[in-house]
Amino acid sequence: MQNFRLIQFEKLEEDPLNNPLCIVGMPGIADIGKFAVDQLIGVLKAKKYCDIIFNDYPAGAIVENSILSTPKAEILYYKDPKSIRDIVLVRADAQAMSPRGIYEISDYITSILYNLGIKKIVSLGAYPIQKGEREDSCDKKVFVSTTHQDRIEKFLKNPEMEKLNKGVIIGSNGLIPTLAKARFNIEGAVLLAETDKSAVLNDNFTDLEASIYLLDLIGKHFHLPIESSFNRKEVGKISKSLEDKRKKLEEQLESVQPHLEIGDNDKSLYI
Repeated sequence: MQNFRLIQFEKLEEDPLNNPLCIVGMPGIADIGKFAVDQLIGVLKAKKYCDIIFNDYPAGAIVENSILSTPKAEILYYKDPKSIRDIVLVRADAQAMSPRGIYEISDYITSILYNLGIKKIVSLGAYPIQKGEREDSCDKKVFVSTTHQDRIEKFLKNPEMEKLNKGVIIGSNGLIPTLAKARFNIEGAVLLAETDKSAVLNDNFTDLEASIYLLDLIGKHFHLPIESSFNRKEVGKISKSLEDKRKKLEEQLESVQPHLEIGDNDKSLYI
């Protein structure tokens, strides 16, 4: 396909994956799913299978430690030494810029996952709630929806999970498991961790606590070979550090740019 450039690093067809589970964490509200998958990649020391460059990703270069790279999606894998279950991980630097682009990249990734022999896909994301809706801030919930009706009861055995009865899951986090079911009858689920509704209005906000909570939950549910190395205090320190860096950068930008008054009627919201 002319819209995509696939850069492959491994040929897993020569050494097929064993009973593989795919976990998807694309950028989204508070980057909850993406951060959880980023942590899994580090903990599991996952290897790169391929990069996907797509012409509907944001038109700009990413600079990290002075190194330039293009926006891309990545598929990585972990081979279980106990031969119980291998894991495939999907993440991206950004969502595609258009609804059509989001659909195309989701469909393309779905085809790759099918060719890798994936039997189950779990997508991670955020569920915004109004701050203070729950009396106990520790009493978080994860909302679950599935592609197969008979699978949802397994999730609901965990009291921390609730059904997502109605709504729309925007972006590749929702489309990848949905298209995988429609095209290849692959089992899929989407798990959404609660986060403050104000995150919808703040592109720079990352809810690390919700990400770690979701990571712990799926680790236990799917018996993943991971142990949480974060506690509430450590997550708070990381969150504060990120917030301080963001504020410092904003102050620096403010000092070199003209100040523009923006009226309420001029504001736009992009989700």
